[in-house]
Amino acid sequence: MANTTFNGPVRSQNGFQTISVNATTGAVTTTSTFGSDVSVPGNITVDSGTAPVAGGVAAFLATSTAGLGIYVGSGAPTVSAAQGSLYIRTDGSSTSTRLYVNTNGSTTWTNVTTAA
Repeated sequence: MANTTFNGPVRSQNGFQTISVNATTGAVTTTSTFGSDVSVPGNITVDSGTAPVAGGVAAFLATSTAGLGIYVGSGAPTVSAAQGSLYIRTDGSSTSTRLYVNTNGSTTWTNVTTAA
């Protein structure tokens, strides 16, 4: 199959699937599905070429609750997020500067003390 290049949005009412085809048997295997839910077996890599942002940026957002997710960044978190969100600090150097949880649904983050 040829490669196709699009300029503009690609839309589908019922989602998208990526597949692989066995060269010997011709068997088709779905490798990922993108619709109202995303299903990708194995590892997922997102923005792997993007450096950590000072204060944080969303790495993964979950559910319909605005801003609920996992954030990553360098330095103490300053990003606004939903209560219960997690922040992983890339330059944390002690057991109390590696991980934070948002406690008020704004920019208040509380450190989580981890084991050494």
